Amino acid sequence: MPGEHAPASMVVLADANNFFASCETVFHPELAGKPVVVLSNNDGCVVARSNEAKQLGIINGTPWFMIREAAERDHVIARSSNYELYGSLSRRMMSVLSTFLPGQEVYSIDECFMRSPWDGERTRQICLAMRRTVLQGIGIPVSVGVAPTNLGENHQPLGQTARKVPRSDPLA
Repeated sequence: MPGEHAPASMVVLADANNFFASCETVFHPELAGKPVVVLSNNDGCVVARSNEAKQLGIINGTPWFMIREAAERDHVIARSSNYELYGSLSRRMMSVLSTFLPGQEVYSIDECFMRSPWDGERTRQICLAMRRTVLQGIGIPVSVGVAPTNLGENHQPLGQTARKVPRSDPLA
C-alpha cells in the first residue's frame, strides 16, 4: 500500500517500568499500589523501587541500614533480590516483544531495541499492542520510545532520551 512503509526504519525501545519491583508484584499481587523496594545481594542497598517508593523520596543505591527505620514507619515493603525470578520474567517478556517487530536487540534485563519498517501510525499501534500484551500476559508494565535512530538529543542513547518523557504517556 502506498505510504505504508517509511523510507527508513524507526527504532523502538521497550523498557520495563521499575522492573525488579514489578516482578515482585507479579508474584505477590498484594504489593500493587504499595511502596516496594528491592535490595541488592545481602540486602545492602536499594536497587529498584516502585512508583510509590519513589514518591517517598527513596533513591536507588541508598544503603538499606540508613533508611530502614523511616521505611518501616512509611510501611515500605523490602524484598531481597531474586535474580532467577527476574531472569525468567525477562526471558518471557523478551520473547513476547520479539513477536511484534523484527531485529530485536536485548540491551539489558529489562530493555530491548527493535526496528519498525512501518510509518509512524502503524508503529504506534504496534507499540500500544506490545505494551498491552506484556502487561496482560506477564504483568509487567512497559514504556516504549520510538525514534528515527537509536541516538536521541545530544547524541544520547535513545533510552536516556526516552526516560525524560513521563511514564504515564503510553508512548514516549
